Amino acid sequence: MNLGEQILSDLVAALKDLYPNIEVESTKNKLSTVLSEYYIQRVKLGEVHPDLENKIQLFISAKKLEGLSSITLDNYLMN
Repeated sequence: MNLGEQILSDLVAALKDLYPNIEVESTKNKLSTVLSEYYIQRVKLGEVHPDLENKIQLFISAKKLEGLSSITLDNYLMN
């Protein structure tokens, strides 16, 4: 089973837990259509996302532009 099929099965199973009366096949087909437009790569448990630092800096820059205080920005960086 490739990663696309695995995530599709995992998502359908999770949705089935939340919504027991869900139409499994139609949900699976709809999700399959949506997921087919994406490249999916599994991140191993405990592995840090490769561009996490860049995303953190982009987030902090956006918050700075929104006018958040330096104390709040420092707190975001610590977390």
